[in-house]
Amino acid sequence: MKICHYLSSASFAGIEQHVAELAATQANDHEVTILCNTEIASNYKNFNVINIKNANRRSLIGAYKIFKVLQLNKFDIVHAHGSKPAFVLSVVRYFMNFNFVATVHGIKSNVQNFNNADYVIGGSQRALEGITKPSSVIYNWYQSSSHEKQSSTHAIAVGRLEKVKGFDLLIKSWSSINTPLLIVGSGKEKESLNQLINKLELTQLITIIDWVDQEELNKLYSKSSLLIISSRSEGGPRVALEALANNLPVLSTDVGHMNIILPKELLAEPDNLESLKLLLETYVKNIDQLNQSAIFEFVRDEFSIEKQTSKVMKVYEDCFNSDL
Repeated sequence: MKICHYLSSASFAGIEQHVAELAATQANDHEVTILCNTEIASNYKNFNVINIKNANRRSLIGAYKIFKVLQLNKFDIVHAHGSKPAFVLSVVRYFMNFNFVATVHGIKSNVQNFNNADYVIGGSQRALEGITKPSSVIYNWYQSSSHEKQSSTHAIAVGRLEKVKGFDLLIKSWSSINTPLLIVGSGKEKESLNQLINKLELTQLITIIDWVDQEELNKLYSKSSLLIISSRSEGGPRVALEALANNLPVLSTDVGHMNIILPKELLAEPDNLESLKLLLETYVKNIDQLNQSAIFEFVRDEFSIEKQTSKVMKVYEDCFNSDL
């Protein structure tokens, strides 16, 4: 099968890593192409890459370039990741027919672009709200780590430094916590978050470092006492799976699939400072007393990359065969 993954991202982070891992698994048995912006093309050096210059989603020239790529390559499946690729492929669909799968990464207020696909994948049931086309939940997955878990006294939080990730709430909640916190991520909120840390006089406890590659992130997980998810909304989150699969306890807001993984008492209400603060004050200093071993086993079994990517391939096969 000839598979094309289409992204419009200008930076390489969680979604882009997700595509790289999905493509790597598929490439064992199929011909895989990554269609992406020039800015992130170098991250897919092990694949056939067609890089394009980023254009406005309503650019007819941009849509025409995608049309020519699809016309020339005759892919069996074209998989859009995100709202902009789904919109562009919707425009191209007026001029040619192709098997069109789209994934909703995160929670979107408007999912109309995705309803032009043949099939829609969501990282959680919430992500699929408003979808009218055939759809299913296919969870994110984790990557196994070779690093042994070490004893540690500092917490970690990981993600794009954007408002949706709730790092401002996390920092505000940390005023009564004595545990050091490492935030790993890059994004437009970095300066304002550092200013908030300074304002609250938390510079001795909270440090922000730029996004790191997966191997380095696995090392950081192994040297941390727990992972904290403070997101206002999420499709996953993937980092929680990575942590739990590698024996790192997690506290989280009730986003994405976290309410099927963690018990209610380990979840805070999203976008609620007091709820998050109470959760952290209750459990951060006592995290060693929480036994999450059953949760670790559940995540390793249910969210393996093999199990989830096989579900994606089943979607592709159904879409492809429906046209025969």
